[in-house]
Parts: sequence; structure tokens; C-alpha cells
Amino acid sequence: MVCLSYREVGVAAVVRVSERVVTVERGQFALCDEGAPFDDRPWELPALEGRQIAVNGSGLTVASTVAMHDADVRLELWDGPPPPESAGAPLGECVLEVPSGAVTAWAVPHGPAGEPMALGDPGPYAVRLYRHGGGPAARARQDAADPPLFTGLERYVVQLWRRPAPEETVRAGRR
Repeated sequence: MVCLSYREVGVAAVVRVSERVVTVERGQFALCDEGAPFDDRPWELPALEGRQIAVNGSGLTVASTVAMHDADVRLELWDGPPPPESAGAPLGECVLEVPSGAVTAWAVPHGPAGEPMALGDPGPYAVRLYRHGGGPAARARQDAADPPLFTGLERYVVQLWRRPAPEETVRAGRR
């Protein structure tokens, strides 16, 4: 019997995982480059105008279906594009520039939620997000609880993997 690793058959693998709790206020939280100048950090998030995620100058804004609560957030660094998650609601994909090589989940306006997660090389990273829970059922659970429920309403999975910068892609094609 021959056993092959995921790498040998071309399937991406998780390199690093970081779990944290992020306080959601105004129905949003952010993921930003750890090295962003302090003034560029997301003290106020842009209006999402119906979108689930939006890339802005300092990072990525994520919409929550519950206005105020503590969300569980799982950051996953992959060594290539991960397979789609079978559970959870897909929120979208984007590319996030990470000049410092590390990201921080950001509770607006309170600041970082946990330690930064090192990704490795600086540059562009593909990001795919999923939400578990949330929606009208979570808001109803929160409203029905006495005192109001602020935990266990939503869980987010954020998958990140390094994307070659355009000039790296061109160089790789010339070799």
C-alpha cells in the first residue's frame, strides 16, 4: 500500500490556526494587517451597503447579522487554496495586502482581539470567509434571553493563503 501526503496529491493543508473571540459592535468587525500605521487602523468601519465583506485601506470589514455580541473567529493559514467548506454560509473571497506578514482581528472601536497571527511572507493573501449561525434565529435567541445573550451566536472561519504578486507570477512564468 502506498500512502501519499496531501502535498503529493496536490491538496492544500492547514499550516496554522488561531482561535479568538472578537467583540462585534455596529454589526461589524475587521481583519487588518498588523503593520498598518496606527492612524490607518479601523476606528470606524465603512458602510457595507449590503455586502458581506469589503476590503478597505487598512484591511477587511466583515458584516455580522447580530449588531452587538462576542463572535468566535477561527483564522486558518493554508499552504494553497483550501477546498470549500461544506458547512457555513460563504460570505465571499477577496485579496488582502499584508505588508507585515501578520494579521490581527480587530474589534471596532476597541482594538485588537488577541495576538497577531503570523502568515509568513509579506504580500497578497487570498481570503475566504464563512459564517456559522447568525441571522434572524440568532437575533431572536439573543432577544429572548434574560439577561440578553451575547455569546455563541455566530462563528466565523477565515481561510487565508498566499497569492503570488503579479510580478512574482510573471517571473515564475519565465523560468
